[in-house]
Amino acid sequence: MTNQSFWTQVISAKSATPVVGPAKRQAAANGAAGEYARILTEKIASIEDDLKRMEKEREDIEEIDTLRRDAEERGTFRTQAELPETVKRVMGDGTILVTTTKDGKIVEQYRKKPRLVPVADGAAPKNALPSEKYKWVPKQNPLELLECI
Repeated sequence: MTNQSFWTQVISAKSATPVVGPAKRQAAANGAAGEYARILTEKIASIEDDLKRMEKEREDIEEIDTLRRDAEERGTFRTQAELPETVKRVMGDGTILVTTTKDGKIVEQYRKKPRLVPVADGAAPKNALPSEKYKWVPKQNPLELLECI
């Protein structure tokens, strides 16, 4: 196919499309306008719902803030920092470090040594003593991390 015949086919294909009259164009425009109006109405309703929800949340926040101020005035308000907090950390050697803080200061801190269990040492030479063929590794008990120590 040559370039000339290709362009001839494209031009003839475009001229074969039906010509839309003014009445059909107006009907298509009205249909598009109606669809646009429907989508716009849905968006406005959604925005109004969001505004109502946000207003209610703002009122709830103001009420909570008022209650907090009243409790501070009465002296019954306790901040989170006043309550003791216990943090457990597992160290690299398997030791559990337990730290209790109150008002941002360390009140108590102690370490709990892990239970050691023997494990076969693959790096030990074959002619090593029986006691050297094993190494001691910490065994963690998940319940120690969950329960209060």
